[in-house]
Amino acid sequence: MLLALSPFPEEIEQGYLGRVMRINGFRSLAELSDFITELYQVERLTQGRSWFDMLCKVANMSSEQFAQRHTTLPLKRGITSYFPEIVHGAADRPTLTRQAHNRKYAAAFFCEQCAQADIVFHGMSYWRREHQTPGQLWCSKHGCALSSTAEPDAMLSSPAKLIDQSCLIPLAAIQEAQANPFVERYLELVAAMYERIAPLDVGKIAPVLRDQAKRHGFHAYAGPVRSALLSDRICEIFPHSWLERVFPSLLDKKKGEVLHQVDGALYMRKSSSSTVAYLLVLATLFETADEAINTLQAAQSGALVPEVLLRQVRYALPADDALVEAYIRAQGDVSNIVQMWEIPKRCIQKRLLELGLPNLAADPGQAVFPKAGLQAFYLSKRSYQESQRLSGMDCRQFDSLLRGCGPKLVKALIKMDKEDVRCSRKELVYNLRRLQVAEQA
Repeated sequence: MLLALSPFPEEIEQGYLGRVMRINGFRSLAELSDFITELYQVERLTQGRSWFDMLCKVANMSSEQFAQRHTTLPLKRGITSYFPEIVHGAADRPTLTRQAHNRKYAAAFFCEQCAQADIVFHGMSYWRREHQTPGQLWCSKHGCALSSTAEPDAMLSSPAKLIDQSCLIPLAAIQEAQANPFVERYLELVAAMYERIAPLDVGKIAPVLRDQAKRHGFHAYAGPVRSALLSDRICEIFPHSWLERVFPSLLDKKKGEVLHQVDGALYMRKSSSSTVAYLLVLATLFETADEAINTLQAAQSGALVPEVLLRQVRYALPADDALVEAYIRAQGDVSNIVQMWEIPKRCIQKRLLELGLPNLAADPGQAVFPKAGLQAFYLSKRSYQESQRLSGMDCRQFDSLLRGCGPKLVKALIKMDKEDVRCSRKELVYNLRRLQVAEQA
C-alpha cells in the first residue's frame, strides 16, 4: 500500500517525489519506482522510467494539471518552436512531458522563513517552484534572501533539514537586483509564463520582437553588425551579479560581439533560444511587463500582424478599369488614389506600374515634375532633351520614368488634360513651363 499525498501549493515535482519517498519509508528511488509501477500498472518505457507519469498517478492529477502547477515546464517551454500548439504536459507527447522532470538541478533554493512556517502549518517543509526560477534571488512572500545548496539530490530531503548545509545568497546582490526595474519586469514575465497552459510560438513572436528592436535602433538581422546589439544593452541595464546567475554567457562575450542565444531571438523563427533569453529581450524592449504580455498574446492570436508578415498579406485590388479611372481623377498622384480604398500604397502602386502607369506626383522637396515631362514628350511631341529638361529630372531619372510607361499612359494623359478640375499651384507651374517650351520652338 502507498500513502498517496496531495502536492502542496506550488510544490515542485522533485520535492514532491522526495516527500512521497520519505513518507512511505522507501530508501531509494529504485524501490519507489518499482512499487509505483506495479501498483498503478504504469507502462514501462523503452527509454526508462517516467517519473512524471508516476507522480501524476500518485497525485491523482492529469498530466496537464501536474505539469502546469508543479513543474518548471511552463517556463522551459514558454516560448518555443518545438510543437508550440501542444499544451504543457499533454499526455500524447511523452517526449515533452519527460522534460518536466529534471533531477539534475545545479543547486536547490529555499526560503528559511517559508520552511519554518510550513512546519507550523503543514507539519513539514517543502520545495517551492518559484524559488527555483532563474533570477529569483529572494522570497517574494517574505522578501528575504533565498538559501541555496548544491547537495546532490537535495530536493529528496526537506528544506528544513538542509538549513545548516546551505548558504544565503549575498545581500548586496539581492538589493541591487531588487532596485533594478528591468529585473522586476523580467520576474513579472516569468510569472506570466507560469500562468499559461500552452507555449508561445517562436514563429509568431520573433517577427514582433524584430519590429520592436528596429524601432529602438537595435541590430535585428543575421549578418554583419551595423547597429547596436541588444545583448550589449542587456549587459548595460541588468546588474552583472544577477546576470552571472541567470545568463552568464552574456558577461563572457565582448562588446560588439553577437551572442546568437540572445541577439538571434530577433530573427530565428525555426529554432528557438531559451525562454529566459526571450524574457530578457522582452524586459529590455518593452516599457512594462503588461505591454510585453499583451503584445505577445496579440501576436499569438493573430490580432497583431508584424510588419514583415503584413507585407506578405494579399489584398483584393479593384478592377483595372477602376484603377485607371482613379489614376486619371488623381492626375497620376498615387497618394490620392490610396485614399479611395483601404489598401496599402505599395499594392496599388505595384499594380499601376504593371499597367504602365507610373506615379506622376511632383516631388515637394525638389523642382521635379514627371507629369509635365511626359505630357511634353507624348502629347506635345517634344524632343527627349526638351521633355527631360521640363520634367526637372536628370537623364537617369527620366529614362527610368519612360521605361515604366505603357500604352495606357497616353490615353490617361489625354483624359487628364480634358478633366475639368481646378489646377493646383504645381500644375500651374509646369503648364507655364510647357507653354514656354512651345513658344521657343
